Amino acid sequence: MKGIGINHYGDERELTVVDLPDVTIGANDVRISLRASGVNPIDYKLREGYLKDALNFQPPLILGWDGAGVITEIGASVDTFSEGDAVYFRPELTEYGTYAEEIVVDSSLVQPKPEELSFEQAASLPLVGLTSVEGLIDVANVQAGQRVLILGGSGGVGTVAIQMAKALGAHVTTTSSFKNREFASARGADEVVAYDENEVIQGEFDVLFDAVGGAPYHKAISHVKNGGIAVSIAGGGSQNDDVKKIETEKLIQVHNIFMNPTPNKMKRLHEFVTKKDVYPVLSHTYPMTVDGAKNAHLDSATERTTGKIVLVREQDAPIE
Repeated sequence: MKGIGINHYGDERELTVVDLPDVTIGANDVRISLRASGVNPIDYKLREGYLKDALNFQPPLILGWDGAGVITEIGASVDTFSEGDAVYFRPELTEYGTYAEEIVVDSSLVQPKPEELSFEQAASLPLVGLTSVEGLIDVANVQAGQRVLILGGSGGVGTVAIQMAKALGAHVTTTSSFKNREFASARGADEVVAYDENEVIQGEFDVLFDAVGGAPYHKAISHVKNGGIAVSIAGGGSQNDDVKKIETEKLIQVHNIFMNPTPNKMKRLHEFVTKKDVYPVLSHTYPMTVDGAKNAHLDSATERTTGKIVLVREQDAPIE
């Protein structure tokens, strides 16, 4: 199974063609010919070696953990899909990633691609969408009428989290740069705070959803109501004694999360997508080649993209 990945940890120059042993399809699996793969910050962080102690695999490995493509083979027990179906999915974390010609995935983590979405649009949704489902629904249980503060509203996760929180009936405030104010507002945010214009967060919130961490979380946590909920995907929760003091004094329920894909999360995301409550937002697309992946990683590492970066593979094009 051929894809783009690493044989050694390091900078983007370590990206290369990786050929791993073929995977035998299981009874509940489907084999998918990749047409597009989402690019996420976890990709370059893993490539650099930042996550080597947290994730239980070592190079060589193929990167990428959300994608879209066409099913080419189904397992003996799969009755929900057929060969030729266009799908999108989020596989388990594995050394067999989605920057690849094909991948074998448990069918319960796969959903049919909506006809109105391109492969690259569909591939942009799973990781950020499932992260938003876990943070906003499974953990925070956001309800209609609540006030939600989202840090990082113009990034990959933030653009989906805004849409999802609005679909749940919340009043949404988000942060972004001044130049991305209109972009974040167009996703549905009721208020946008431009952090680079010395604008400050006003009022109190039932839920803080943090996709930034660091100092922005520290500034925001004091705006969570007593007994409110703070969810961070960037390690913001209880990051130091000053932050922990505020969380403790205000009896805030704090959750640092690292999303794990489940069938229920994938089904819930698919409901938002098919109802058009959540729509993909692409930042840049690059070809699914080694050079394309290098450029995508450099782009992702700036942490200044709006929406998602996606690698696109032409039908049946070899990885090179």
